[in-house]
Amino acid sequence: MLSILLPTDFSENSKNAIKYALELYKDEDCKFHFLHCYPPVIFSYEYQIEKGLIGKDIHKILQEESKERLYEFVLSLMRKHGNDQEFDIEVVKGFLPDRISKAVSDKKIELIVMGTKGETDSDRVVFGSNTIQVINKRCCPVVAVPDDYKFAGIENILFPSDLNLAFKHKHFQPILNILKLHNSNIKVLHIAMQDLTPLQKIHKEFIKETFTDYNTTYDILEEKNIADVIYAYQQKHNSELLMMINNKHTFFENLFFKPTISKIAMHLQTPFMVIPA
Repeated sequence: MLSILLPTDFSENSKNAIKYALELYKDEDCKFHFLHCYPPVIFSYEYQIEKGLIGKDIHKILQEESKERLYEFVLSLMRKHGNDQEFDIEVVKGFLPDRISKAVSDKKIELIVMGTKGETDSDRVVFGSNTIQVINKRCCPVVAVPDDYKFAGIENILFPSDLNLAFKHKHFQPILNILKLHNSNIKVLHIAMQDLTPLQKIHKEFIKETFTDYNTTYDILEEKNIADVIYAYQQKHNSELLMMINNKHTFFENLFFKPTISKIAMHLQTPFMVIPA
């Protein structure tokens, strides 16, 4: 049974990401773990008097109210989407990236699906701070779903790589699950600065062997501006999911988290799966 963590702050972005996950895995034997995290707060004495909170356990009140809201929120979504998979809910105090890491460990989470940004992030933000922190913790594969993206099947998955990473079978398991569930195609894109090294050739053969049972295409493009190449390739060859492996020794962080946001990140319109190396 696949264990999937769905964090929510009740924002439209997180709600949309949950809808995406419910559709993506509706035919999978899985359990959804819904998590709401509220930050530690201190109320002024005047506010406590106004709300009649003097002498009461404020955090317990907040937790109970949030738990009730989360249960109603989840029940409504599950009924609407006709999902009969198992689910549980949890409301915790703390900071979301830390609480997600703990949930991954405690509940043996295999995948996180979340919005690209939260309720307080600007419209001009590509990835919210929580999303970046969760991805960079590298504790679990993450699918980040852009604002307003609606699930309409997955025909093609794009996997760009510099072929410098020594791949392992665990890196590809989340994608293999989706390929099997949706009978998808996978497009492997290598941006070459020079001819393949002997080690890169070995890594390419590993990829071929991994995807041997699926419709796979391989493209090699020569270009120095990796971000522009991926963006242009996405525009020309439709893909419903972008997959990358997050390793500090690859080009991943330069593509998405450098000070000058790259074109691919700025125009990200499809869900983005990040798999820790």
